[in-house]
Amino acid sequence: MPKLTVSLLLISVFACVPLGAQGTDSEFLTKVLSDVKSESLILQQDAAQLKALTQSTASWQSSANQLEQIKTHLNNVALLVQELNDFRVVAAPWQQIAIDRINPLLRELAGNTQLTIAKLNDNPGSVHLPPYKEYVSAHYELASDLASTISDFVEYARTKAKFEALTRKLELPEP
Repeated sequence: MPKLTVSLLLISVFACVPLGAQGTDSEFLTKVLSDVKSESLILQQDAAQLKALTQSTASWQSSANQLEQIKTHLNNVALLVQELNDFRVVAAPWQQIAIDRINPLLRELAGNTQLTIAKLNDNPGSVHLPPYKEYVSAHYELASDLASTISDFVEYARTKAKFEALTRKLELPEP
């Protein structure tokens, strides 16, 4: 039986970046945040599919294949979050907060992914048993929390930009 390997690209994503000058909104970081949102929503769908497999009669190989998909999308999210971390020093305060909230969620999701893979490797026949289902369920919750948090920050960026544009259009004083 082939074993899944854990090769997540999360080593450098959690490096601390020192605080820099409190900048204005970085359009680049807002774009990267939007990209992270897209990937995190795919990751959430992957987690939902893995959870559905535990409720079906699918084989352990189906779960293994789904975990490979999850690893790929988790690595994509990690690379994008690394970009956020790399440019944190030029981020606006709200963008720094977004980055600071995303990092621990991503770290926890990566750890859960590793544990889920390990559980599958240790006992492939357990994919329909309660302990494995609990890992998968936790994985889904973490993926959902990550996607929701990122989506909220992207929505904040859109709303903030719209508010600022209306403020300029109406020639109102800056808040």
